[in-house]
Amino acid sequence: MSSSSLDSPSSVPTVNVVPEASPAQKQAQAETKANVTPLPSLPTTQLQTDLKTTKTSEVFDTIQAAQAKELVTEKQMEPPGSYSSQPKGLPDWYRVGWTAFSNLPNPGDEEAMSKIPDNFGPEALAALFNSPGRPTFSDANQEDLVSQFLSEAYYGEWYHNTAVMLFTVVFTWLITRFGGGLMACLVIGAFLATYHQTSIRRLRRNVRDDINREMMVSRLETDAESADWINHFLARFWLIYEPVLSAQIIGTADAILIESTPSFLDSIRLSTFTLGTKAPRIESIKTYPKTEPNVVCMDWKLSFVPNDVLDLSKREVQSKVNPKIVLSIRVGKGMVGVEMPVLLEDIAFSGTLRLKFKLFNEFPHVKTLEASFLDKPMFDYVLKPVGGETLGFDINSIPGLQSFVQDQVHATLGPMMYAPNAYLLDVAGMMAGGVDLDSANGVLGLTLYSAINLKGSDMFGSLDPYVTFHIGNTINTEVGRSSAHEDTSNPKWDETHFLLLNTLTEPLFLQVMDRNVGRKDTIVGVATFDLKQLEADSQAEGLSLVVTRGGKPVGEIKCDLRHFPISLPEKLEDGTVTPPAESNSGVLRFMLHECKELGAEKKGGFGLPLVGGGSDTDAYAIFKVNGVEKLRTMVFKRSVNPRWFKWVEVFVADKTQLNLSVEVMNSKEFSDDECIGRFESRMVDMEEQITKNSQDWWQLKDGTGKIHLGAIWKPVAMTGFDGGLGHGSYREPVGVVRINVFSAEEIKNVEALTGGKSDPYVRVMSGTQVRGQTEYIDDELNPVWNTPLYVPIHSIREDLVLEVMDFNDIQKDKFLGLAEIFLKDIVKEVTTENKQVVYEGLEPVDRWVNLLGMDRKQTKGTLHYSASFFPTLELAKIAEVTEAESKEPVEGETPAEEDDTPKEPAPVVDTHPEKDVHGEVIKYTQDNSQINLLAYESGILKVTVHTVSLKEKVNATIDILIDSNDPQFRTAQAKGTRLAINETGDVFVKEMDFSRVTVRVKPVKEDKDDSNAGYWVSPVRDLVRDVQARRAKADSETDDGSKEYKLLEAEGGGTIRLSFDFIPVVKFTLDPSESLENQGNLTVTALKATNLKGIDRSGTSDPYVVFSMNDVKLHKTEVHKKELNPVFRNEVFTVPVLQRIGAVLIAEVFDWDQIGKNELIGRAEITFAGDLVESFAAKDIEVSLGSDSKLRVRLLWQPQLLARKRTGTNIFSATTRIFTSAPGAAVGAGLGAGGKVLGGGVKVLGGGVKAIGGGIRGIGKLGSGSSSKKSNTSDNVPPVPSIPSPPQVSSPLSSEPSPSTPEPRRMSVSPQNSSIDPSISNDSYSIQHSQTRRSEDSSMNVGGSISISLLGARNLKAMDRGGTSDPYARVRIGSKMIGKTRHIKKTLTPEWNETFTARVSSSKTVLDFKVKDHNTLNDVDIGDVTIDLWDNLRAGQPFDGWLALKPAGTGEIHVRIEQGR
Repeated sequence: MSSSSLDSPSSVPTVNVVPEASPAQKQAQAETKANVTPLPSLPTTQLQTDLKTTKTSEVFDTIQAAQAKELVTEKQMEPPGSYSSQPKGLPDWYRVGWTAFSNLPNPGDEEAMSKIPDNFGPEALAALFNSPGRPTFSDANQEDLVSQFLSEAYYGEWYHNTAVMLFTVVFTWLITRFGGGLMACLVIGAFLATYHQTSIRRLRRNVRDDINREMMVSRLETDAESADWINHFLARFWLIYEPVLSAQIIGTADAILIESTPSFLDSIRLSTFTLGTKAPRIESIKTYPKTEPNVVCMDWKLSFVPNDVLDLSKREVQSKVNPKIVLSIRVGKGMVGVEMPVLLEDIAFSGTLRLKFKLFNEFPHVKTLEASFLDKPMFDYVLKPVGGETLGFDINSIPGLQSFVQDQVHATLGPMMYAPNAYLLDVAGMMAGGVDLDSANGVLGLTLYSAINLKGSDMFGSLDPYVTFHIGNTINTEVGRSSAHEDTSNPKWDETHFLLLNTLTEPLFLQVMDRNVGRKDTIVGVATFDLKQLEADSQAEGLSLVVTRGGKPVGEIKCDLRHFPISLPEKLEDGTVTPPAESNSGVLRFMLHECKELGAEKKGGFGLPLVGGGSDTDAYAIFKVNGVEKLRTMVFKRSVNPRWFKWVEVFVADKTQLNLSVEVMNSKEFSDDECIGRFESRMVDMEEQITKNSQDWWQLKDGTGKIHLGAIWKPVAMTGFDGGLGHGSYREPVGVVRINVFSAEEIKNVEALTGGKSDPYVRVMSGTQVRGQTEYIDDELNPVWNTPLYVPIHSIREDLVLEVMDFNDIQKDKFLGLAEIFLKDIVKEVTTENKQVVYEGLEPVDRWVNLLGMDRKQTKGTLHYSASFFPTLELAKIAEVTEAESKEPVEGETPAEEDDTPKEPAPVVDTHPEKDVHGEVIKYTQDNSQINLLAYESGILKVTVHTVSLKEKVNATIDILIDSNDPQFRTAQAKGTRLAINETGDVFVKEMDFSRVTVRVKPVKEDKDDSNAGYWVSPVRDLVRDVQARRAKADSETDDGSKEYKLLEAEGGGTIRLSFDFIPVVKFTLDPSESLENQGNLTVTALKATNLKGIDRSGTSDPYVVFSMNDVKLHKTEVHKKELNPVFRNEVFTVPVLQRIGAVLIAEVFDWDQIGKNELIGRAEITFAGDLVESFAAKDIEVSLGSDSKLRVRLLWQPQLLARKRTGTNIFSATTRIFTSAPGAAVGAGLGAGGKVLGGGVKVLGGGVKAIGGGIRGIGKLGSGSSSKKSNTSDNVPPVPSIPSPPQVSSPLSSEPSPSTPEPRRMSVSPQNSSIDPSISNDSYSIQHSQTRRSEDSSMNVGGSISISLLGARNLKAMDRGGTSDPYARVRIGSKMIGKTRHIKKTLTPEWNETFTARVSSSKTVLDFKVKDHNTLNDVDIGDVTIDLWDNLRAGQPFDGWLALKPAGTGEIHVRIEQGR
């Protein structure tokens, strides 16, 4: 460059334009000397879709129609200069490049470099590659053979020189031998001298090069190099490139500023921008040679100090232009606006930047660039926000402001690129065009079905939920949202949304929101799904995502996810590139750049826009897809050449039906906006114009001007989109998981403040559904449950959670910890050759795990459990045929033309295979027509609750219970008299012969009561028989099998519509200890004893028998005076047994002595092994008491579900509970006068509802406690009590009769550990003998007169100071007083023996007994109890028993009730 070019500042002009000029006008002025098109920066936006609906069925139809159409493709043409797709490489036998002559790998080959031994560090690798001709890392790979015909590096290898010397000597000897003379020897010597001279010269050269290289490496490690040559280049190049750079910055910045302009400002524009004439400078460069062979690391010291003139000549100083940036801010509207210039000048910067280049062997050979500042960079500036250049005031003069701004900049850049942090730039990705983090590389299809039991955070108003979808974090912009449903906590959407994905490394957040009117919407909770799970399997169906708020579950979302990646070209091993798979569905990236010459604009003499000429417009653009707006730009004010540089990505279900349009609008302040230009085109037409004609500018219609548009089509293969549609919120079960909860240790004590201990139990959670739970154990921090729980599962992703909870009687149960069970640990997913997915069980797991908190962090306590998986019966697919193959041509008929459209293969299932996919033999009916469901003892029962009709309005859920007192499935809440539920749940059936299912309508209440608005109960075998019969019908495909059943105990009556299905479980054998026949009530009748030993002097004894189990005394008979062969009368008691296997009943016969200790006569142990007892059949057995003494007893075993009475967290009744199968009050039994009472009367509940049925009723007086003894020498033994046959279960309203219940099978048992639990309450129901409905027994409830005798009480609570009470009793029917006894002073065992009569009806009658302490001023309640009259009284059978008073521990009252004649 000549010196004259710097004579005036105009040689490097500053870009000064009028503030009102548009960015295009400003850039056009700057580009008069540099015609360069700027590269816009495109902002992000959320993915949208061309569909006008999100309804799943309509989306499915559109996708299917698009897939069936012929693909619209354009012939791919290779652009000029591109590489051919056909490889034209050299043959393999060519040796090309240095790697062909070395054992070292190419440093850019990452796969080869990974094979280098790990003991080679960076320095060792650097040394290895710095001497490529020396030994490598593998001696075995070294080639010799005279270094492949003499090495090119050296001729001085020792063996080379030795060989030459030997050759010279031998050849000289041969020449002299054959008569050669001196001349020949001199010629040979000349050759030897030449070789030696050449070898020594090359050796010296290589030695000199090695010395210089080592010295250079030493300098690189210690010294920094100057970069004067490149600084000289920058000084010359900067004068040429700076105007172009300023023009590009202006054009891009203004498009961004219009997006950031606040509403109270009219506009923000760059009016002046220049970086000056002095170029940036590289002060020094320091290189680090000891790095990996494919890494170059340098430290660059950079500076940009335009005001430093010490290194400039006088002439350069005179022509110097300083950096200056003027931002014009316009306040006001239209003609009344005023501009305020903001000046930024005297910019300075310096810092040390570390650059690390990673190289590889493909173009552009630089894979990544890491940049980081080693120290905080220095920067300075002058900012004058008011007054401009003349009167402006530098705000950095304000004390503390400059340091504050610098600290803010450092705080922002520090985590990004201050060492040790580094900013990573993917150079190879940028060159390949695949680094746009805002561009979609895949589509996530999200089918949102429903939400269950959402709990709003707002105390006011109703819950109107909708869901927003976020990627990475909930604070990120939402990428979609569902519709809102009003006033419901159980919304059902059935919507399909398509979400933009550019990575699978970030999680998906589904944020449930509550829509509010007049105030901000509130957050209900968030559900999360890790998208990494879609890398291995692109589909995740049947998801139940827990919605949490503050770490606590507040609901559950049912959804399916499917990932569809963008189709990309694929490079094969031979180097060929296959084009991407075409599809009519995909992602359209539509780019809206700019417009030119909107309206008639005047131009200057050089063709540049004339500022202020023509009619300036305030333009904005609207982009529409199929008439629906997808993008609206900001208003670009006062310019006929607006630039927006906006883009949007739209998921297109069918591009053949896609119409695109852009409307350019002129914004008006005092009138409607007017359209000043329009663009319309079909997607396929626009794609053709872009690909064939390379068109990117289009003429606007309905106006003047041009518009610059761009479009990129990314095809997406929607294969498998319909695979999971139609599943809804319920999927077929694939198996059942057996979880045995053994014990826990050192769990958290949440009741320490009240002086108690936690009452722990474990529940199994699948989402928010409680699928099973153990009984709680009172006051125990190291509980032992040993309880097996069975949970049906529907997907391998349906992970289960074991929650340890603290039971509270009134308050909400408290959380103690959790453990997660991942099904992949026990279930294996296998895909067969026919593409059928089969689930197989892995080895069971047995684990001790640390408990976790809600935040998944470790908390106090450990849990011991085991888990195993058992699959369901599934038939194998034996073939797949297409529809075309299945149609055989008819003779004489011309075959239709073949359709090239691929047909979906139709799976063919062998209807009668011998074995299922798990190798289990399939059991068929006798006629071999179908699978015999009744032959399978265990399986999964599907229960679909359609509707519930009641007379009174309720807000209730529907519970499904089987063989448990706790529900295994609960539907969503519903309100009204007709509840439309339409939900399907499933439960596991352990034993079809004994299992009973109960469907309960449970009102939603905060308190913990067992109230219900009605229920229905039935044996499972009856339901499976109905399913079997329905499948045999021809119309079974159209008949859903639903029936209407009557609800029991529903106020005013009610019905429920249900349907059932049954899926057998294979590879499962029930442990006898888990059988329902192993738990129940044992009724023992003492009959007689023979040949007892005489203890008294008279040779006789006064015998009585004490029965006990597990060190708990159960019953004591009356004393028979002076008798060696006593016959017992009415000595009957019933005891609940949790595990019959291993239980031992002990009978001890004592001789009663009035004075002194009673003496043991004999002892017998009764076990229940073999056929000693039979369910529901009384058997008389005789056991030996030692010597010749024998005891004869009658045993009646009644299998029955037992449950503990949940009375409180720290207090249990001191009374040991016993059972009969009566549905009302259990009959008590005593141990004698003042003895411990072993029974009480609380209502028997079946699965949390009142059990129905009969059984042994009104056994009579069981231990009156009388001291009088009756001697009876008669051998008359009481007859075996008859057991009434079980009546029919609640039947459907249809005329079809319900099948009778089959006889239960016998069970052979072996002695094991068993237990009788004294905390067993009467909350149970008989499996076979609790089937009678109250309505069916009403014929036995004869109204009329009854007599109620209040005989006495015992173990009453002392209410007076002296430790006694003055008790009396009263009885009521409803609110009517029937009678009151006299009070007896100072006693806790009063005997009243008073009788009262009353008239009752045949309807439900409740007797209310209360015992009170008499005082002069005010009587005090001691306790009370209520019983249902007709549940305890049968015609001709009086009720006589002890009833436990409430609260527990306040005593018992002796009552006798008889029906009048």
